Parts: sequence; structure tokens; C-alpha cells
Amino acid sequence: MSIQSGNVYKIYNGKSGTILDLSGTDGRTVSGFSDNNGDNQKWQLEQGPGGHWTFRSVASGQYLGVDGPIENGTPLVSVNEPFRWDIYPDDEDSSVFRVYVPGASTATNIDLSDHGNATPGTIVTLWIKWEGKNQTWRFEQA
Repeated sequence: MSIQSGNVYKIYNGKSGTILDLSGTDGRTVSGFSDNNGDNQKWQLEQGPGGHWTFRSVASGQYLGVDGPIENGTPLVSVNEPFRWDIYPDDEDSSVFRVYVPGASTATNIDLSDHGNATPGTIVTLWIKWEGKNQTWRFEQA
């Protein structure tokens, strides 16, 4: 599947099957959650200069980003300003993708924490790339 700029997607973790969810409670926390087809689980992707991508929440209009250092364990949150990401097919399974912070000193990507724990509410963080499926994501047009 190719990802198209301007389209809205639901984004599922490659290991747990949970969906990238912006908290309906605080409007800031990003976690893996069961699919409830809410707008807080839908992201509009836009590709900008240099091929980088932004993820904008359909529910809030805010962007998927980080509010902290680019390092292992930094949680993803919603932010006011566009945050740039790179999206590449996984080396082992081209049906899923990895989402990286461009220009990081090491390959740092989005990671469903606790090795891809499927429990609803599991936090999504940054982590250095390793072969875990909990760092892969399936994009489904909403």
C-alpha cells in the first residue's frame, strides 16, 4: 500500500493490532487502543518539503509529535506545531511501515512500549530501531 498525502488514515501497530489513539480524556497523550472508529484515532497525513510527513489529528487538529528529547522512552503527544516524520517500509515486511524522526543521530522510530503490549492505553514512545514488530505500523485509509 502506498501512503497518499492529504488522506486520512487509521494507524495500527504491527504487533498488537491496536490503533494509534489520541486520548479523548486529556487530548494530549498518544497510546495504543482498541479501534472504536473515533476521530481521535484518525490522522491526516501531509507530505511536505524534503519528503517529510506530518500527522494531524482529525479530532483536535493538533499534530503527532514529541515534547522532549529525541531519545528512548520519550512519549508521543499532540503538539500545536507541525512535527516532521519520515515513513519507510519495514525491511522485513513491506506491508507495514516504520515512522522515524528525521535527522536523529541514531535511527529513532515510533514504538508501542512494553514490547508491543496490546493492553488499551499502552503508551507510544520513541525508541532506537530494532527488529521488533512493535515498531511497525499498518496504515489503513479511514
